[in-house]
Amino acid sequence: MSLKFLKAGMQTTLQAGERRGNRHFGVPAAGPADRLSMSLANRLVGNPESAVALEFTLTGGKLVFSEDIGFALTGADVKARLNNVPVHMHETYLAEAGDILDIGPALNGCRTYLALAGDVVANEFLGSKSTYLPAKFGGLDGRALQDGDEIQIRHHRLPDEVETPQALRPLFNDLFLLQVCPGPDFDMLGPGQDIFQQEFTVGQRSSRMGVQLEDGVLELSNAERLQSAAVFPGTVQLPPDGQPFVLLADSQATGGYPHVLQVIRSDRFQLGQLRPGAKVKFICRTPEEARERFRARAEGYKDWLAELLI
Repeated sequence: MSLKFLKAGMQTTLQAGERRGNRHFGVPAAGPADRLSMSLANRLVGNPESAVALEFTLTGGKLVFSEDIGFALTGADVKARLNNVPVHMHETYLAEAGDILDIGPALNGCRTYLALAGDVVANEFLGSKSTYLPAKFGGLDGRALQDGDEIQIRHHRLPDEVETPQALRPLFNDLFLLQVCPGPDFDMLGPGQDIFQQEFTVGQRSSRMGVQLEDGVLELSNAERLQSAAVFPGTVQLPPDGQPFVLLADSQATGGYPHVLQVIRSDRFQLGQLRPGAKVKFICRTPEEARERFRARAEGYKDWLAELLI
């Protein structure tokens, strides 16, 4: 069967599990910007958590089903309709051949995930089918979907209709409290500055590679140029303009700007939901606290998800 996109949206891509073990070659892990939301969508349709799903950015999209299939939406809240009947987030739905799914713009957060009960056909590269836009590989020819595109789905099925338990549904709004550990270059922040007391705004410079934070300019205690070093999703770098830059799923493997903070693993899924205009505050944690928060999140999801992807 296939899905045909009547409206593909601003940046809709096929995403799946991460591209692991190649970062030392300069190849990012990529994968969904919000791994937890994609996992929850796949769970609702009976797929493995890392199965290929559709990632919609801000504007939503509109598509038509060629055959009967199950689907579910998670992530940024949207107003969606199946043949003009409202579709709710975090619930399994059954579509029939010819049905039209209209996914509206994100109301809160940035990215919405559509999982389909079956195997979405996508290009595999280095062990992952995730789209990596800068290098144009994975997904559908390494690019975002366009109006008129069709994607193929094998072994489609009608799964049981279930709902994500309310306590396990991430809620997104316009204020993000991100837990972080001090990075290796944290001491380069100039004296008298408290990055944990400032509130930042997500700027227009925003993509799957990273987001610029504005409205809070920081200074470095020295401006010496650093050698490039490893960086990862969740790394918070401080360029010379003093405006922090938070790296996301498609971030480069190395960088020369000071690495002042690192978003802890249990909060990293939230980075994919940062939209221009949203507010961000950082909360300092020790490495021990970061590990405990990850253990607590894993414990909370263990009876619902076979694998916790965050």
